[in-house]
Amino acid sequence: MTYLAAFEDQSRGVQRSALIAALERDWPTATIREQQGSQESRDVVWAFSEDNRELEGYSHVDGTCIYLESNLDLAARFVLWFRDLIPEDIDLVFCDDGYNFSGNIEIGMTVDDVRAIAVDS
Repeated sequence: MTYLAAFEDQSRGVQRSALIAALERDWPTATIREQQGSQESRDVVWAFSEDNRELEGYSHVDGTCIYLESNLDLAARFVLWFRDLIPEDIDLVFCDDGYNFSGNIEIGMTVDDVRAIAVDS
């Protein structure tokens, strides 16, 4: 399934260099590429595998959204990690690509809290 984590405030974004540095630091086994593919909206693209689960993600070129193709638990971990890269005053919304659910990701949330946004909707 595809999940999104998007800023409510589109005026600021996570810079490419900061995202790459954080991915390399916190997800050292991830494969990271810059501006791959034919879609102009994609910027940093990464893949991560753990316990036979895979996640493919990419950031929008303006740094205000990430797209995650994975199971819910792994997507929740990445969303919480991404939340830590964002200033506290910016709201981060978690949803699926069909907008069947959405909820704000708050600092201090757990994977279970994020999972509940999707499951309880």
